[in-house]
Amino acid sequence: MSNRRTLKVREEAGDAPRILLAREIMATLAFVPTLLHFGWREPVLNQGLLHVLQIVAVAVFVIPMVISMRRSGGREAQRRFLISHSAEVGLVVIAVGLSWSWFGLALATAALMIVTSLRVYLVVVSNKKLPPGFIFVGSFLALIVVGTAGLMLPASTPEDQPINLLDASFTITSAISQTGLTVRPTGEGFTRFGQVIILIWIQFGALGILVFGAVVATLLGSSFGVRATQTLGEPTELGWAGQYSLGRLVVFIVVITHGLELLGAVAMYFSWPETWLGAPDIASTGDRIYHCVFFAVSSFCNAGFSTTANSYEGLRTHWTVHTILPALILCGSIGFPVLDNMARVAWARIRGRWAQGRHLIRLNVNTKVILTTTACLYLFGYGTILLSETVLEGVPISVAALDAHVMTFQRTTGFNTVSPNDMGLLAQLSLIFLMFIGGSPGSVAGGVKVMVFAVLAMTVWSTLHGRGETEVWGRRIPDEIVRKCATILALCLGIAMISAGVLAVTEHAVQGGQMGPILFEAVSAFGTTGLSMGITSELSPAGRITIMVTMFIGRVGALAIFAALFSVRPALRAQYSYPTGDVVIY
Repeated sequence: MSNRRTLKVREEAGDAPRILLAREIMATLAFVPTLLHFGWREPVLNQGLLHVLQIVAVAVFVIPMVISMRRSGGREAQRRFLISHSAEVGLVVIAVGLSWSWFGLALATAALMIVTSLRVYLVVVSNKKLPPGFIFVGSFLALIVVGTAGLMLPASTPEDQPINLLDASFTITSAISQTGLTVRPTGEGFTRFGQVIILIWIQFGALGILVFGAVVATLLGSSFGVRATQTLGEPTELGWAGQYSLGRLVVFIVVITHGLELLGAVAMYFSWPETWLGAPDIASTGDRIYHCVFFAVSSFCNAGFSTTANSYEGLRTHWTVHTILPALILCGSIGFPVLDNMARVAWARIRGRWAQGRHLIRLNVNTKVILTTTACLYLFGYGTILLSETVLEGVPISVAALDAHVMTFQRTTGFNTVSPNDMGLLAQLSLIFLMFIGGSPGSVAGGVKVMVFAVLAMTVWSTLHGRGETEVWGRRIPDEIVRKCATILALCLGIAMISAGVLAVTEHAVQGGQMGPILFEAVSAFGTTGLSMGITSELSPAGRITIMVTMFIGRVGALAIFAALFSVRPALRAQYSYPTGDVVIY
């Protein structure tokens, strides 16, 4: 390991806890003036005083860094310390010099300082003996608490529509889990400030705080140990091992996420009509840009939050809903490992290089299975919804064909061109099935995951054909993976059914004994889809808490939850095996 990397590891993992705490406190305090400035409708303090406070907080952040530099060793070690932290020091100096003229620059720098400080904590905690699932779940809970506090600020909601603690928690949980279920309209129930908080938390939830921290650490040249790499890679279901793969993948995630969101926003800006039924105010250029960005981020992140009055129902037959929207949703739900593999193959074909070393550059088995299964699920959903709309509901086939196309993609997202409440029973049943499956591993979508469904379907197919192992495209799926998939399916099915059972008790009086809307709501929450049959805003406090817990579990994954709970104690593997016993299964 080079001297620079050795210094970084020692600085990140060996700093005194008081210095780390001081860095985080200073970074957090730099946000306080910004919250006082934007979080209240009327100025709490003089703006000039707020500027001074922010500059002081940003400047004081340098002091713990100076202490760390002094403790790093001699002059050569201190010089290397400054070089390795040049980006942080440079941005702090720029913010101190220019924040008087631009309040937002100090805000951006404060955000960077918090992230870099959390990055230090991440490396330190990751190299401790804490279970990866515990850290992963804890980071999301912390984000929910902070986001809820942000939505409780007076400026987050209209003056005549204050929000209570439960509804704020519900909204921010829905945002960070990419669900889209709401107890109040996003466009009318929140101000622009509140909508921005929701948008930021949608992005946080999509990338994951651990992946986000890994990206920052990678860009700043941090070196991760084996334990840190495991912590970052395991809970996020990225399925990639090794420091090089992790660093390259997380950078790819950020680049492709923001790149596709930008392309989607630009396409919407030039394609949206001037207005439509239920449209937000997009008369000015700034407002049009804002709403295009909001919808692009919400679409790619599979969040389903919209600033319109009725989602996309006002654009039911407009071409953008059937092209740009499904493309963004598909890219977000297909999984970053699949996108990365496809990008590698495409780039290899462009360059005319078919191999890298001894390995052919081609679509791997994971990509083939996910693409094939996704196509099959699309055909199934399209066919059943089209049949339900035309035969059972009498919708004209030209409109039903468009509805079937868009709504099939909504198995991971909460947008809709037609309310699920107005769809036929067959279409509702199909949506429940598709929402339960959800998106692909390593994507922003929730649910059981496409790969789990595919592996179990291939296992059934292999069993019916008398094969003793699960096979696909000349490859064998290990029995260990098959067992994990069966375990995940059982856990997820149990969670969804428990959620529906609790709702059946808490919402019995409101829903008049109808199970359909309750089951639909529970599966939508678990699959982090966001589609609803119109009962979300009518849920009782107990029902809202149930949906919140279900959304949270659906986002972080049932496996991560149980790993966080049960891996606190060391796993005890049996050193023996019992004799074989026969059981009757039919």
